[in-house]
Amino acid sequence: MDDPRTSFYKYLNARPLDVHTWSEHPEVNEFVNEIYKTLSSVTGNERINKRLLKVLLLDLFIAWKDDPDLMIMFSRDNNSYKAKSRYNEIKIGKKMIEVVDLLHANGVIEVKNGFNDRISGVGFQTRLWPSECLIEKFHHARFSKFDTSSHEGRETIILRDDDKNDVEEYEDTPETHRMRTLMTDYNALLDQTHIDICTLDKPVIVTGKRKRKQTLQIDQKDKFVRRVFNESRWDKGGRFYGGWWQRCPSEYRKSITIDSYMTSEIDFSGLHIVILYAQEGINYWQEINEDPYQLMINDYDPNIDLRQAAKLLLLTAINAKEEKAAFAAFRRQAEKDTPEKRLTNEQLKSLLTALQRKHQPIAHKIASGAGIDLMNVDGQITEKLIERFTYHYKCPILTVHDSYIVPFGYDRYLYREMQQAFEEVTGVTDPVAKHTTEYYDIVENEPHPPVPEQDRGQPSPRHLNDWEEFKLVKRKPEFESWYPTWTYVY
Repeated sequence: MDDPRTSFYKYLNARPLDVHTWSEHPEVNEFVNEIYKTLSSVTGNERINKRLLKVLLLDLFIAWKDDPDLMIMFSRDNNSYKAKSRYNEIKIGKKMIEVVDLLHANGVIEVKNGFNDRISGVGFQTRLWPSECLIEKFHHARFSKFDTSSHEGRETIILRDDDKNDVEEYEDTPETHRMRTLMTDYNALLDQTHIDICTLDKPVIVTGKRKRKQTLQIDQKDKFVRRVFNESRWDKGGRFYGGWWQRCPSEYRKSITIDSYMTSEIDFSGLHIVILYAQEGINYWQEINEDPYQLMINDYDPNIDLRQAAKLLLLTAINAKEEKAAFAAFRRQAEKDTPEKRLTNEQLKSLLTALQRKHQPIAHKIASGAGIDLMNVDGQITEKLIERFTYHYKCPILTVHDSYIVPFGYDRYLYREMQQAFEEVTGVTDPVAKHTTEYYDIVENEPHPPVPEQDRGQPSPRHLNDWEEFKLVKRKPEFESWYPTWTYVY
């Protein structure tokens, strides 16, 4: 019988191999040793072989536990494995390819080598998944998927060059040590926190259509956050990346739970526009106070959402170094089969000119490549919020660049901290920040109507079981110190 995974859509259900997966749990080590003993023709350094085997088996185990149909994407390119890189703390080298082949030859895993799908034209990287024999061993494993985490030596401060390649070696300074300490403590807090979309029966979200169809796995392993700087400089970039919530469509984010509590999300309005004005000594919301993306143009296709088109164009133009690059970026991001997607360079130029007239004080920054500097500013703001919530509130905060998610009830503190962090970094007061959810003002000690079911959603059995196992394995107290006793939870 043909393997059901051979269909195009089955192969879409995959994620890359995580070479940072690790565990020192005694039962994990015993499990790896048992598999290692069954391998024939194994050669080379036993310690290195077992290290590589552990990483691979653990990642397969976690994927299988989250979704039995989930496959692992695996690169067979030797250049993908740089054992001596500071970003490869477990020292995973090209020997991993040999280990995969050995496991396949011994019937431990199944492999589908990389191929191009003839019908869709989409190219697929090699896929791995556990054999029936390995699945049987997974069923009897005496450890949990929550007994694993990223290796403690994983680098959190990333420096990239002009070509966006990781700088393998850079000189540490007191500042990089300070940033790394914060990231280590923040990631430790996230590791002890259960972050989920409570309404999902299966921990996966499918986005896009046809060739652009993608799957997003919602799991407790994809929570590691790094800070990335660009152009080989510490004053370029500096945003925080990582965590599945950053890739999560906004319509799902309202159902995110933190330790099974509802959450609230607040974002800055027009953040980069406001920062650009602040750099010109202008407090945008106090002195101008109008929608930065609203235009009054009469000769545009009525089927076009002019405000949304203006917003997308302005934000892409701020990040682009020249106009044609901005126009190309606009069309790449515009929705397929929409009139926005069909806008010509001439039409976009007309729209951009209108935006430059509207924002004359910062017109010289549009299509100037200013985005990389603005990312450094919003990175500084985000760092202050992470620091404040990690050390003062001891409460998890999730960041999506200019948007922040906290346990329901902590939004009152988040709003205040966002105001303060913005002023400290930019020197400008009273930025506009808005909730993206509709139930943020319900407080436990005040009379209130019931929360509509469609707002908070109902936790699925999958979520509840996952949460109970997480609590048990992580030995969590009944209530964390940040538990919001004043607020509504389901």
